Amino acid sequence: MDQTPVSELIRRGKAGDPRALEEIYGRFRTAIFSLALRHTGDRAAAEDILQDTFIKVLTHLGDVQSEETFPAWVYRIAINTCYSHLRGRRSRENRTVALSRVEGRTEEAVYDAHETSLSGPLEEAIARLPEKLRMIFLLHDVQGFKHAEIGAMLGVSAGTSKSQLFKARLRIRDFLKTRKIL
Repeated sequence: MDQTPVSELIRRGKAGDPRALEEIYGRFRTAIFSLALRHTGDRAAAEDILQDTFIKVLTHLGDVQSEETFPAWVYRIAINTCYSHLRGRRSRENRTVALSRVEGRTEEAVYDAHETSLSGPLEEAIARLPEKLRMIFLLHDVQGFKHAEIGAMLGVSAGTSKSQLFKARLRIRDFLKTRKIL
């Protein structure tokens, strides 16, 4: 893939160049999808979040002032979109009842339990982290961002990012020890 500088892509994207917009999407789509998938555990939801994120990015491209902060800006939009999705999902879950409960059938419940067991202990430990700890853990240890970048994305200091990462790692380690994996 052509490695056009981000500043050039932003400039061309602001002018309405569809190829620049496609390349911006191409550069970030895998990382944003991965971030969304790890937060939701649901491919369909991750695809929705990816789409929503890029609708917001591309429609607000004119607001971008600096190419240096552009990646953090894209991730901030993705993180906020993940949070919105998770809040909406919790709200929907509180108002709904599983079909298996209504019909008195257990096939769906067995299927759900089987899927959970396939996710693995580490994924389960990550999923059990509070949202902020999970976000920092994923951004740093999975996606490779530095603490200063994470701080800019989440609106916290680099020191807060470091301490939150430490707490996340401790919780993961404790979870794995209780499961006798470590």
